[in-house]
Amino acid sequence: MDHFPDNPAGMPGPGPDKALRDAVTLPAYLLMGTGALTVLFWVFNLLSSVVGAGAGQEGLPPEFYNDPNLQQYRELAEQVLSLQSEGPSVIGILYSLVGVGLGALIAFGGLQMTKFRMYGVAIAASIIAMVPCFSCCCCVIGLPVGIWSLVVLTRQEVKAAFR
Repeated sequence: MDHFPDNPAGMPGPGPDKALRDAVTLPAYLLMGTGALTVLFWVFNLLSSVVGAGAGQEGLPPEFYNDPNLQQYRELAEQVLSLQSEGPSVIGILYSLVGVGLGALIAFGGLQMTKFRMYGVAIAASIIAMVPCFSCCCCVIGLPVGIWSLVVLTRQEVKAAFR
């Protein structure tokens, strides 16, 4: 009978050893950094949407007025431009708020990864970091960090340390 008196059934194990912690630490910190950069990017985007960064645009390019084939699209294009320059963009604000939330989730997942807690959140954060439309860092930082984090998180000994 395999019974360990120091570790009764249902109790957490002794925790990750130093080699396992070392393997997880750097990708987790990079995941947190990617999340922080993502939050900063989307906060800046949110501020731009609130103050109406589209204000002051010069209008349509001269081709819209000179080309008779584009005449039918001119009114629609002018309406779109007027909507962009009238102040806060509701869609931009909502999209930015989602981006801030996802960036915070990426950073939180990296933090949980360092503590060997919430395995699902760490996996989700790694995946979200790789998606270009959610992470400001696109493929430059988010993709390699997300892949590295996933590779580390799917190792059997790392999975066992999260339990």
